[in-house]
Amino acid sequence: MNITLQPLGRGRFAASVGQRALCRSTTPFFTSARVFQAEGVPDDTPITMMHEGSSIVAIRSTVGEAAGRIVLETDEEGPKLKRYRPMSPEMPRQRVRHEMQKVDNVFEVPMPAKAPKQSALFAPHLRGNRTY
Repeated sequence: MNITLQPLGRGRFAASVGQRALCRSTTPFFTSARVFQAEGVPDDTPITMMHEGSSIVAIRSTVGEAAGRIVLETDEEGPKLKRYRPMSPEMPRQRVRHEMQKVDNVFEVPMPAKAPKQSALFAPHLRGNRTY
């Protein structure tokens, strides 16, 4: 099976096989493999990935191998392949967007809490006013 990627922006891609959309993800190859695995595709089935408009195979693997991987990138280290660990179904989902509240036909977005005041030690413009 060949997965084709289309860029969506901000590091996200839409993955498809032929006319069938599989997922939208920052790691579309591995996410697509998990979609195939959930549908019962055998783990030893070979899969490849190409970018839309290119004839070059960017990555190849099997459904089982790719479904068990994820790309992890930190500020200290570049991207690395790690073992995929699914979230527990009991774990609550995080809210990404603020809920909009309707007040008298006007929508207001809740403001985040104010940051604590900096001490003079960390505020360079206040250092001259303190004696140590």
